[in-house]
Formats: sequence, structure tokens, C-alpha cells
Amino acid sequence: MDQTISIESILKILRKHLRLIIASTIACLLVSAVATYAFMTPKYQAGVDILVNRKQENNINNQLSDQQADVQMINTYKDIITKSVTLTPVRKEVREQLGYDISTSELQGMISVTNQQNSQVFTINVTDTDAARSATIANIIAKTFQKKVKQILSINNVTIIASATKPKSAVSPRKKLNLMIGFVLGLLIGVGLAFLRELTDHNVKDIDYLTDELGLTKLGIVSHYHTGSKKSGHRKHQNLRTREQFVPLSPIVDRPEVKTTTQTTGSTPIEPLRRTPTKRV
Repeated sequence: MDQTISIESILKILRKHLRLIIASTIACLLVSAVATYAFMTPKYQAGVDILVNRKQENNINNQLSDQQADVQMINTYKDIITKSVTLTPVRKEVREQLGYDISTSELQGMISVTNQQNSQVFTINVTDTDAARSATIANIIAKTFQKKVKQILSINNVTIIASATKPKSAVSPRKKLNLMIGFVLGLLIGVGLAFLRELTDHNVKDIDYLTDELGLTKLGIVSHYHTGSKKSGHRKHQNLRTREQFVPLSPIVDRPEVKTTTQTTGSTPIEPLRRTPTKRV
């Protein structure tokens, strides 16, 4: 027969394996906390805002077209900032000011350029493990870009709107987010293990399963007895364990003898029940 799972049975499974779910959640939460606070290196991000304005004409229509062109030129500025034409002198300046030797590829990985939609202002962000160093490198890049864009594109109107300052807090790792992920992941793992244990448990816990699902007939029930006694400081248990006897559903025919046996452990055996055969007339 097809088995359906109701909300009541799901809640019953969750209550039954509540300790497993709680243990899994706590374990994943602890792993996430240890990984976040002990193994992940904090990184800081400093940014400098730059405005590039080309020389504009007095005509209003020309001014609007020039502004749109300036917005489109930001992608070109991004390429100039992240190429060796700008980064090579930046490396030299960083080495002189900070005594920090860094390769061009490492410097490229630290830099990101962002801007708002339809805005002529863009931001040069530098991410580093040292907060003060990230701000210093960002300012060096901005000043170097001012010089290089004048030489390459003949643009003189480059304004640094806001210089980079030392960031007060790290941008990564995101501690609260990592802890939340660990909590949710542990909860899901615990629930999954609870249902897995329930599905792989083939023990019969309900008599109705034997009668309704397997089609067996219940002949009788013998209770479970437990007795104990103390002797010479040791406790001995005598258990009387019985198993219910079931037979498949089928028409009853005349049989010479029907035996119903029980398995016992203990000192007192139980005699099997015998049925006297009937004679046909």
C-alpha cells in the first residue's frame, strides 16, 4: 500500500529526534563561529571618489551630450586605472612610502572601480588586510590617475571629491551572515538526519502496520513481564519475552492440529495450546 506522510507524523518525527536536530544545529554553529573568528583574515576597504569633467561648450545641447559621453567614458577610466600604465608607478610609490613591495597582479586584485548609474562620479576601492594601508594605496592610485589621464586623453579637469580615509570596520568576513548560514545549515542537516533515521528504521512499532499493511491476522497478545531479585550483591533479571504470532489472511480450513507457540526465557515454560481435531460426520 502507498504510505502518506501527514503533518502530524512529520511533527512526531521532529519531536522524536529533537536532540539530534539541536545537536546538529549547535555543532554547525560552532564550526561556523570558529572558522569565522579564528581562520578568516579580516579585510578592510577604503575608497576615493573622483569626478572627471571634460571641457564643455556653452551650448546646452552640447553640454548634455558631453555629460552622457563622460558617463560612458567611465569604463575607459576603469581600464586605465587597472592597467600597468597606472599600476607600475603606483607600485613604486607604495614601495617608497610604505616599504611594501607588491606585484601588479596582486594590486589588480585589490582594486575595484564602481559608479552609480548616470553619474559622472566613480569610486576607486582598495581592499587590504591592513586598514591604514588600504586608504594610502587608494589615495596614491587617485593621484597617479590624475596625471596619467591628462597625458593619455588630454583631460585636465579631474577632481578628487573625497580622499580615502582609514576604515573603522572590516568588510569581510561578514560574521553575522556566516553565523546565520551555520545555524540554518545545521538545522537542515539535523532535520535531514532525523528523516533518514526514520526511513531506515525497519522495526515494527505499531500492530496496525502488521494487520493493515502486511495483511496478517493477529492471534493474540502476551504481555511483557520483568522481575528482579538481589542475591550476593548482584541483581538478576528474569524476563518473559513473547512475540505476537501472526498468520496471513486466508480462509480457515479443517486442520488436524493448530499450534500457537511463544518464545520464552525464564524458569517457567509455557505449554503450547492444542486444538482437538474435529471429526466429520
